[in-house]
Amino acid sequence: MYVSVLRMSYRELRNFTEIMRALGYPRLISMDNFRLPNFELVADILYWMVKLYDPETTVSDNIETESDRVEFLTGIASLLVSKARLKLNTRKLYASDGKAVQ
Repeated sequence: MYVSVLRMSYRELRNFTEIMRALGYPRLISMDNFRLPNFELVADILYWMVKLYDPETTVSDNIETESDRVEFLTGIASLLVSKARLKLNTRKLYASDGKAVQ
């Protein structure tokens, strides 16, 4: 059972990096970026996706402190729920590891 979870995670990470490349994400994302928590990358991806979806939205990209990160994620999540009807799991996004890709 443990091995199948790793394979699923590997496949999801690979698919995610390929999709981001196809969408034109400006930075190179490797699968190793999500082996350890990487909140800066997750925040950059979320900010880029929101700006790609609606260029006129205003979202603070300040993520220096814990409260700034929570505010950033709740702002992104509420914006995507209201405009795109897309619900995000902010706890997984805050963890910023491979589960954030799911």
